Amino acid sequence: MKELIPHIKRISEKIREAETNRRRLAEFLLKNDFHVELVRKLKPDVLDKTKIAGVDGGIVKKSLHGFDCMLVRAVGVCFEYENGRIKNVSYFPGRLPSPEAHVIEALSDLDWAYCSSIRRQAAEIKTATACMEKFRPDFLLLDGLVVPHYSDRPSRSLNSYAEYKNLTGLYKKLFGMAEDMNVVLAGIVEDSRSTAFCSIIKNEMLPKLEGKTTGNAADILDRTRDTNILFLLLKRGERSMVFNYSKNPDEHRILKDFPEHSRKIQSFYLKTARWDRPIRVDFLSRENPESEADRIGSVLLSVSGQHSGYGIPAPIIVADSIAKLSGSEMDSFYSQVIRFAGNIPSAMQLRRELRPF
Repeated sequence: MKELIPHIKRISEKIREAETNRRRLAEFLLKNDFHVELVRKLKPDVLDKTKIAGVDGGIVKKSLHGFDCMLVRAVGVCFEYENGRIKNVSYFPGRLPSPEAHVIEALSDLDWAYCSSIRRQAAEIKTATACMEKFRPDFLLLDGLVVPHYSDRPSRSLNSYAEYKNLTGLYKKLFGMAEDMNVVLAGIVEDSRSTAFCSIIKNEMLPKLEGKTTGNAADILDRTRDTNILFLLLKRGERSMVFNYSKNPDEHRILKDFPEHSRKIQSFYLKTARWDRPIRVDFLSRENPESEADRIGSVLLSVSGQHSGYGIPAPIIVADSIAKLSGSEMDSFYSQVIRFAGNIPSAMQLRRELRPF
């Protein structure tokens, strides 16, 4: 490690310099009246006779000599507010539901990676649909994207493609139900790695300066994630402008599978806690994305940010705490498989888990 110290110092200096440049750029943008377009101040909603549901899922998996197995659990939590206070909390399918067990044989490593992720998402969307029917919430929050992740779309040649098509069907059902029941559907992205907002500033905002000095602003934005610059631009209670989830939804890897809703998926960033990074909110828009974002943002401010350093909405936090699965639960499941099936070759653990050294 001693030999690495000089190299670590150089890396740290570059990181610190990049952060200083971002801070200067943020100050520059705010001074040039870009905040009128970029930033909007919100007030927390006074929640009265309002139901807010949150859905999250957990997964733990294990690969064995002859098959792969996973445990999946998805949970919905509905907070009912009256006069700004929580009146009641309901759970689906329960406060501590048993996980679903899946065993799959003869899948390639690639297919297994797709399959496990798709089945977790499918469990979450089924639970979201059931929560919408059971609780009839005003808002339904998903932990993560409001559509499948772009990396979860397998090629048509893989066995998991059929499961992906089933997943898109579940999403379409959820979208249609949200529209029919007038439920606001939004995905809360905790750790966005997107650069879409930075691209908007670079390509649409900077050209409006008409010769004003911007230094190396474009280069800085090319090396910056949205939440990194927005942490500097936004104060608690502020949101960014709304922007399209994708500029080209008809060509987007995922949105092209949702032709009826692809142009309705909108996004914005919201700072719910003073010292936390902004969350990204993806939502299914109906008519006026900006006013809808105001409504969603105000509600999220009311149910988030009780801790100044952690700004995730309370219904998502509770759903996550119930849904998450541990390695010990998989160990228990594996022990029961051995108990009933016997110590057969197919159930042998992989060598990398049994190394004696």
